[in-house]
Amino acid sequence: MKVFPFLVFLVLSLFPLAAFPENTPLSLDEIVVTASRTDSPLREAPANVTVITADEIRESGAQTVADALEREPGVFPQNYLGNPKTANIDIRGYGEAAPQNVLVLVNGRRVNSPDLSGADLSQIPVDAIERIEVYRGPASVLFGDNAAAGAVNIILKAGEGPPKVTAATTVGSYNYVKPELTISGRQDKFSYLAIGSDVDTDGYRHNNAYHAKDALGNLSFDVSNNLTLRLAAGHHRDDYGLPGPLFWSDLRSGAVGPKDSTHPNDTASTEDNFFDFVPELKLTDDVVLSLGGSYRDRHTSFFYDFGSGSFSELKSQLQTYGFTPKMVVSKPIGSMKSVFVVGSDYYKYSTSLSSSGSSFLGPSLSNSDIDRKDFAYYANEKLYPFRDLILEAGYRNQRTSYDVNYADLVNPSLGQIGNSHYDKDAYRLSANYAVLEKTNVFASYAKGFRFPVTDEFVMPGYSLGPGFFVPTQINTGLKPQTTEEFDAGVRWNPLPRLAGTVTYFNSRNRDEIFYNPLTFANENYDRTKRQGLESTLFVGLAEGLGLDVAYSYTEALFDGGQFGGNRIPLVPRNKASAKLTYATGGWRFSLASVYMGDRYAISDQANAQEQLPGYTTFDGSVGYKYKRLTALFTIKNLTDKRYAEMGVYSSTVNDIALYPSPGRQFFLRLQYELGG
Repeated sequence: MKVFPFLVFLVLSLFPLAAFPENTPLSLDEIVVTASRTDSPLREAPANVTVITADEIRESGAQTVADALEREPGVFPQNYLGNPKTANIDIRGYGEAAPQNVLVLVNGRRVNSPDLSGADLSQIPVDAIERIEVYRGPASVLFGDNAAAGAVNIILKAGEGPPKVTAATTVGSYNYVKPELTISGRQDKFSYLAIGSDVDTDGYRHNNAYHAKDALGNLSFDVSNNLTLRLAAGHHRDDYGLPGPLFWSDLRSGAVGPKDSTHPNDTASTEDNFFDFVPELKLTDDVVLSLGGSYRDRHTSFFYDFGSGSFSELKSQLQTYGFTPKMVVSKPIGSMKSVFVVGSDYYKYSTSLSSSGSSFLGPSLSNSDIDRKDFAYYANEKLYPFRDLILEAGYRNQRTSYDVNYADLVNPSLGQIGNSHYDKDAYRLSANYAVLEKTNVFASYAKGFRFPVTDEFVMPGYSLGPGFFVPTQINTGLKPQTTEEFDAGVRWNPLPRLAGTVTYFNSRNRDEIFYNPLTFANENYDRTKRQGLESTLFVGLAEGLGLDVAYSYTEALFDGGQFGGNRIPLVPRNKASAKLTYATGGWRFSLASVYMGDRYAISDQANAQEQLPGYTTFDGSVGYKYKRLTALFTIKNLTDKRYAEMGVYSSTVNDIALYPSPGRQFFLRLQYELGG
């Protein structure tokens, strides 16, 4: 592993700079909700959970949710276009299938789409985020499908204090402009926060422009001492270019440059609206009932120009209805403290897809209506047998059904109707023990699952060349994926300026769903396995000087079968990061580095091609606050490193298609607060 960035940080730490971190970023008393689906201190979490605060997000200069997670051990952000729209999050090495195995929540509401696209992180303005909680390991007991690898819960800010208006503007490389306005406050029993923003950038590559508008509101009203009403709503609209991949051989020969586009006319757009309403009723001093309801309406459009009059246009509409009642009972069992959570989750997804186009095979026109229904009930008991020991057990049962109606309007005989039903259980058992006042160890066993998404269940038709066309198929033989994992770890914070974590995990999957490039189909792989180590260290080196270091080792392998012993593509074994911060007066300086190891390209399950090389990037920032004015200057990819986060092996041309990541970028953010 390359250690140059860390040698730089260690050398810098020898210099006696002078005034700031009295505390590390890790506090065992920090409240998290993702670990048990109710408020509890971080020290009680039965898993490796990270909390990234609003201050940390702002001071890092993060423009997207993926930016905020890039230094996290065991977390591998993926972004093939370099904008918020195409960012995904991998936890513990699921590679290409990460969007289907990592659940993203906003205030506990699922935002993953029921198709291969996963969660759209672009609809969450980073300035609306209070904190991000990252749960590593199966979280299926609490949240169900898509959480086999872990969950990312994004908690929105709530209005507090006197009325305040915050105006900010960010400008940067590639004509990046982002004005935003936030209004927040609390008056008596009413809390409010509203944010609006507009992003406009040309992007790093040709046909890489991205334009987006966002509006989000988060309100709460204390009707009485026992009843609180919470309401959140948001609107997101975007359009962006699809520059396409560049073959590695062409980049090496100089036939194309990293900024070039092979698809100058391909475009896409999205409109997404959501509405959450959560009444929370305190029935007694020990019992709290919440009745979460949500609605989402999402429209997407993709246009692909193949030249010579050939094109394809895909449009979809997704409507999601959710009802998630939950009861928390905090009542002792005998002399033992107890927290019992019981609830159910119901989601209905109605998807309408239309495809049209024209090629040498003639015109095409088809419609698909896909309905998916999820119903689950769960229970989780947290018991405190004595002061230093916490035992936790959870169970979930989830039933999912699919109904598909596919109509080919050019060749009606190819139309199909199909349905399928799945039923799976999830378990979690854990123990958490406080060895010392500021140190705790935990161990957990969890069983999780994931069901096929609609794009895996319905296999779209495709062409193999002139006269050879495979029609759309309904893949009713696809099985649910199951995961069993053991975790053990330790968290310590013995001194205000010293803290750290170490976690070991061992995971076994059966029937993992993956795309097989040899058969051009989504299939179940009999067995896969993952194991690894995740560690962090936070040190206050001196007054004003702090150092954060993280390292993770992830071994993700096919276990037997045709690819037995091979590494799962797009998963690096080694990831390391470090961040040095210094603050004095109103100034704050930071230098951060991330190393990502070698990994195989997508569709290279045989591990027969050259690996995507590892890379190290540096980011730097300088911030200054004077009264109500804040300025932050950030440089991303300080050394202008040429690299690609994603690559796909194409057996047709025996080459790897790369998606070059952005080079050096500059950003300047100015913010002014009025009131408060």
